[in-house]
Amino acid sequence: MKKLALILVLVCTFVTLFSIVPSAVELPLRVVINGTKLEFPDAQPFIDSNGRTQTPARFIGEALGANVTWDGVQKKAVFTSAGNTLVLYIGKKEYDVNGTKKQMDTEALLIDGRTFVPARYVAEALGATVLWDASVRTVYISTKVKPTPSPTPAQGGTVKYYDGVAFNNVTDVDAYGRITVEKSKEFLLNFTKHLKFVKENGKYYIVCDYPEKPEGYEWTLGITINYMDGKHDTYNDTTRITKNRIPSEGSFKKEADGVGNIKNVESINIGISLDHPKSGNTGLLDILLVTDGSEKRCVFVPESGLYKNENFTNSFDFNKMFQWK
Repeated sequence: MKKLALILVLVCTFVTLFSIVPSAVELPLRVVINGTKLEFPDAQPFIDSNGRTQTPARFIGEALGANVTWDGVQKKAVFTSAGNTLVLYIGKKEYDVNGTKKQMDTEALLIDGRTFVPARYVAEALGATVLWDASVRTVYISTKVKPTPSPTPAQGGTVKYYDGVAFNNVTDVDAYGRITVEKSKEFLLNFTKHLKFVKENGKYYIVCDYPEKPEGYEWTLGITINYMDGKHDTYNDTTRITKNRIPSEGSFKKEADGVGNIKNVESINIGISLDHPKSGNTGLLDILLVTDGSEKRCVFVPESGLYKNENFTNSFDFNKMFQWK
């Protein structure tokens, strides 16, 4: 689970605060229901040619409490929940809600044997409200039941220090085992002190010495170098390109052999998170540097729509991290 969030790719930020660099790698699409991100184990959501977010039918339907059935003869997906019935037909813009025919501006799709449906139309037909935040590529869905914030942990616990960051194993953890939003910010900002882009003997390197972390949690680091010719190199611990694979713990010094000359680089994008292996994280740190100086950012992007992005750009030391000249 931890790999999906990041892989790098991050991105965008508040539309009101930042402009988007066209070649910067984007955040993966997210669907958040009542403050909790919906996980798609295989087929992933995507934006179709009509600008609508398409999601695997069964996963979004069941996450909204609906029973989902598939009619292979008529090629239709049927969603039933709390007295509401929605019928979507593959390849058709016409759909039925409680027996009433309606029109949408896109259509359900059948791709590699999987049924994809537009998230907004499904959620609204089942009585939920939908908000699309383009700046973080996230569909926020709220059902009629008011989201319940994670309960406040009980007082107590044991405090340990990890590379100077104090961590209480009770009060700094939410009900799902994830490190809380505020404590995550501390760990992620501290991580940036251990990551550098250096040049030695005419070669460009990415150097990282992973800081200490609480037991049972995992670092996720993704780095994307965007080139002037439109190409890019992505570095993480799951990439299929062996030479670009980096570890998720310990330390590494990786040559960025695609650079050659800093003038070839348009921008560098970094994503960092500290994940619980089962429940994920409460947010990630998105760092962007455009080499011509036209844009830079360091923003904490929370996993839940119940929290706001936090901008650390003005206080972040970009020169200390990015030493490529």
